[in-house]
Amino acid sequence: MTGCWQWGQFRVAVGSSGSRTAAGRPQDYKRRASVDRDWLIEQYVHRRRTLPDLARETGMSTANMARWAHTHNIPLRPRGGASHHTALRTADEAETLPAVLREALTGSFARQRPSRFLAARSYPTLTEAARDLGIRQSALVTQINRLKEDLGQPLFERAERGRAMKLTRFGKRVAAAAQTIPAEEMARR
Repeated sequence: MTGCWQWGQFRVAVGSSGSRTAAGRPQDYKRRASVDRDWLIEQYVHRRRTLPDLARETGMSTANMARWAHTHNIPLRPRGGASHHTALRTADEAETLPAVLREALTGSFARQRPSRFLAARSYPTLTEAARDLGIRQSALVTQINRLKEDLGQPLFERAERGRAMKLTRFGKRVAAAAQTIPAEEMARR
């Protein structure tokens, strides 16, 4: 034949000669390894192990492990964050803390949120607290809001003209629980 074939036509044409399949693989091709869906869900989703860790264990590349996750319709986590060992260790350590704080003490910067909340409670506004703590006001507000979202209830009543912010009833419970955590333990988190 003359002319230029597309790659897909070539694969089908070679496959019709009997030596290759329609996918371009040899007739005697066998997958070297397969990854069980239940095992991958248990390890990656429930135990939150990383894809590189699972790939090393099975002797395949991280990209290949990601393909298996895709094949089994398992959504991939974003890179970094909750799949790192420090975040996993923090989640395990949170089990020993006061119940009211457990949900808030997982993830990145988990150790800073309660300590900054405790520091900010004595100031009339978060802006003044941030200035004295030497951080940006937006960073402090973000951490306080994350703590509020993780715990599911507001911690402060907002400051209004002539009135300083103050702790809510729930905020007082959280502050009391956070104070029971020894300073050296909070620094480890």
